[in-house]
Amino acid sequence: MKKIVIGLIPTVIFLVACNKNNNPPISTANPSIAGRWNVDTVTISFYNSAGRFDSSEIGYPTVGTNDSLYFQFNEDSSWFESLVTGLDTTIITEGTYSYTSGNSFTLVYPAASLTRKNEPCNIISLTNTSFIFSKQRQTMFNGINPGSIKYLFRLRK
Repeated sequence: MKKIVIGLIPTVIFLVACNKNNNPPISTANPSIAGRWNVDTVTISFYNSAGRFDSSEIGYPTVGTNDSLYFQFNEDSSWFESLVTGLDTTIITEGTYSYTSGNSFTLVYPAASLTRKNEPCNIISLTNTSFIFSKQRQTMFNGINPGSIKYLFRLRK
């Protein structure tokens, strides 16, 4: 009886190892960030130098301008952001982006200073119609107090 059990152990291990799929193929049905994404809201949170939360506010959009605020991510890894800050003022920021992992990407601002050129972003949620991501940057409050500002973007197609 021991010989049969011992003989079955390598066979079971072999069959389990053959059926295990450690690297499933990437599905083309997975959502992509490519396309035009309208801004629903941007929540801005402020943190002190110790990384402790100070306050937050809804920064955008201004009522009635929702479709004027958007991100455009292109298949060639270029992107731009259009934000209307007043009745006749539009800010367009552009650059390139690259995926750094399954849930993060980096926005590259070619015209920015060296310390702000690459901006890491975290994908919080991504579907075919909804995209939520965040980014955080270091800053100086009142010109003397170090801290950071975190932006949480809620976008829709």
